[in-house]
Amino acid sequence: MRFKYLADMTKHILPAMENYTILTAGNAMPEKILPTPAAQKFYDRIGKRYDWFEFYEGRAKEQAMHALQLEPGLKILSVGAGTGKELAQIQAGISPGGTAIGLDLSTEMCRVAKQRVGATICQADARQMPFSSNTYHRLYAGYMLDLLPFEDLHQLLGDFWNTLLPNGKLVVLALTEGVDRPSKALVSIWKSIFDLSPAICGGCRPLELLELVQETGFRDIQRRVIVQAGVPSELISAHKNQESVWL
Repeated sequence: MRFKYLADMTKHILPAMENYTILTAGNAMPEKILPTPAAQKFYDRIGKRYDWFEFYEGRAKEQAMHALQLEPGLKILSVGAGTGKELAQIQAGISPGGTAIGLDLSTEMCRVAKQRVGATICQADARQMPFSSNTYHRLYAGYMLDLLPFEDLHQLLGDFWNTLLPNGKLVVLALTEGVDRPSKALVSIWKSIFDLSPAICGGCRPLELLELVQETGFRDIQRRVIVQAGVPSELISAHKNQESVWL
């Protein structure tokens, strides 16, 4: 079954394998990134097959849903809504009276999510979020920060900050560095493949987001790493300070 999965995924990945961008910032080491149009095309091709990734993302997503502390009446934004599976759980957890809104770059993901949830789905690049400040009680970003250039992450976390209400809660998930021998070995292989072609990895590479979240000014930060099928995921939850302002 696993080999059939890999063969099927490769069939959809190969057309984008040669698309990548190398970014540099000052004297920093070059950063190879799947450019936005190629990422959009990749996830348009994957569509509802993205749910297959549950074999290594499922446990982390379950813990993320718990960290959101869902309750009726909340207004929640899901950035990188994907197929809408988690958005459906969010919508159920905040009913009655709550509002769940999803955002995704991929046209096909938005279509699939809309069919699954029936909630408001916006197609947009998260780096140009079309949402006003002080709007949401919770913001969930699952496995989308690890697609973006590192130089964009601080500003995006600041945008997350701005769109949250005072004392609002941020919950993020991302691929991260290994924490034990199997996960460290797998991440080493993942990095080697990513260096060959980011498209093979769907544009995702391991990040460690704790310091960036701290620098943005969030408080009550909690971090844990969940390993499933050898793949480590970083789960961070944090609150927006009630009085401070992010610039």
